[in-house]
Amino acid sequence: MAILSSFHNLEVGRKSLLAHSDALKTTGHNISNLNNPEYSRQVIHLKSFHPIYDPSWNRETTPGQIGTGVAVEDIVRARDQFLDDRIIFENGTLGFWEARRKFLYQLQLIYNEPEGPNIRTALDEYFDALHKVSMDPTEISSRVVLVEKAKALASQIRHEYNSIVKLREQANELIKQKINEINGYIKEIAHLNNQIQKLEALGDNPNDLYDRRDAIIEKLSKIMNVRVGRSDKDEFIVTVGSEILVQGEHYHEIIGIPNSQNKGFVDLYIGSSERKLKVSDGELLGLIYARDIDLLNDMKRINSFAINLIESVNEIHRDGFGLDGTTGIDFWVKKPITPDLRGNYDSNEDGIFDKTAIFKITGVNKLKLDDFINSTGIINFGPNYPGGPNITVEYNENDTVKSVIEKINNSGAHVVAYLNHRGELTIKAKMSENSDYPDFVIRYLSDSGNFLVGFAGILHGSGELNSFNWENIEQVSQIRGNINYYSVSPLDEPALWIDLNPLIDRDPRLIAAAGGKDLNGDRIPDTTNGMGDNSNILLIAGLKDKKIMLERDSTFLEYLKFIIGDVGTRGNISEVAYKKQELVIQNLKKLRESISGVNLDEELTKLISYQRAYEAGARFITYIDSMLDTIINRMGTVR
Repeated sequence: MAILSSFHNLEVGRKSLLAHSDALKTTGHNISNLNNPEYSRQVIHLKSFHPIYDPSWNRETTPGQIGTGVAVEDIVRARDQFLDDRIIFENGTLGFWEARRKFLYQLQLIYNEPEGPNIRTALDEYFDALHKVSMDPTEISSRVVLVEKAKALASQIRHEYNSIVKLREQANELIKQKINEINGYIKEIAHLNNQIQKLEALGDNPNDLYDRRDAIIEKLSKIMNVRVGRSDKDEFIVTVGSEILVQGEHYHEIIGIPNSQNKGFVDLYIGSSERKLKVSDGELLGLIYARDIDLLNDMKRINSFAINLIESVNEIHRDGFGLDGTTGIDFWVKKPITPDLRGNYDSNEDGIFDKTAIFKITGVNKLKLDDFINSTGIINFGPNYPGGPNITVEYNENDTVKSVIEKINNSGAHVVAYLNHRGELTIKAKMSENSDYPDFVIRYLSDSGNFLVGFAGILHGSGELNSFNWENIEQVSQIRGNINYYSVSPLDEPALWIDLNPLIDRDPRLIAAAGGKDLNGDRIPDTTNGMGDNSNILLIAGLKDKKIMLERDSTFLEYLKFIIGDVGTRGNISEVAYKKQELVIQNLKKLRESISGVNLDEELTKLISYQRAYEAGARFITYIDSMLDTIINRMGTVR
């Protein structure tokens, strides 16, 4: 029969003191991190230490297995990995809506509806001033008022457009900041991975480092759509889409490279300029979406409003006469995209014309909406994007001018069609739907039949050989009319440079209020109807009620209302989506808090329990020490 050492019980007591001391330290650590949102409650697991004898045939015979005390098995975090992954997944959606809603809200403030001042109120005052001039075209004071209202309208358009431009620039700066923030996070994750791997190799659970890493990943997940790979216990991996951001202690930084085709705004790359990064969620996507979709679309819409206002008013104003008989001048400033009057355009800025940029082409023949075509054919407008299908419109003998115009405007092509104030068919370019094509440029026009040729008088001949193709120079030679029947495409961003003609600003008498008579049959007036005539100014004022904005089949005011309404709708959708997602995240975090959070009452209860156990262990050692003292110092010598 084995005889245990007399000091065995001291060792049992010592183990109890050490184990419960660690338990007290762990509880104290939990309590001290009570208000730390990144901390996960730590749990200590105690276990019985190895017994004296392992089961074997040659073990000592004892009346039972003698225990050797208690030891700390491990200290782990109270953490639910499934909840962590859910929060990481949902965080990206929250970040997207949070970033986007802020810019949509600022966009609504720029439009300043419904209180004003804004473009809508300035436009109303402009048309009111036109009507006042029409009441007495010889009155100089009403002309002066029109000049001021026109300048105020142009100023308001420029102001709101510039505000959106600044907003886009702010979004781009925030994207740059987010890139720096991301790179800081991924470097820290890689550094933590290295530390954690070393400590795990020693058998430790670096719980505080785990918490720090999880907190960084949670912050990162709100910025972009990251995912965590834990399948390899030796390498912690963080990915975004199909790209690896962090793998163990290695990482790839995000790079922001300016895009010359997008105002120098940055595109995202990972590791090098050859690997473009696509993000599908998070604040980064929200900022990119706001910059390149929300704000850019509104800029395009205001540009469309501005150029259509300029072109529609100038088209009529050039046919009118001022008080001194002056004619053929524009009301609004017009800045062409190229100095060449024939529209020849240097698209790649190498000093050589390589394309033809034409905004509007007008036929030389006068038509009526109810005229029958009496021919068949197919009009081809080319593709809307490189490599895309051609947009075509078929017509036949039973079609009228009105029905063909409707077909063109409903075709989805990059142009719209209408009869101008002289009854001539006009083809006008719209905003481009693809960044490879500039705005307000007619890219292709051909007709296999006679509608655009002999009937409307736009093209010289039928078929592809007689087509207008902007990819070549000198394409105005394909157009039947002279310089009075086409307009060179405007300089980029007309809303940025719209202004009243300086000649009219200096001399309001040049406002062409009077109409005139056509003496040579070209439908362009040659002589004025007289100073008191108001027929031309009435045509300009009548634009208020005409469907000038053919992209939306709307008047100027209806188009502005559409823009404002659309921004309000998008803002409302983003606000609702943000609040909904915020609630989802809050509920998930509450659920995680119930698992990982520190409960003060629970920790104090454990503190008392571990304290009592520690005191009991100390008392046990005291008793054993007293017994040993009796044996060693107080027992007599055996004779």
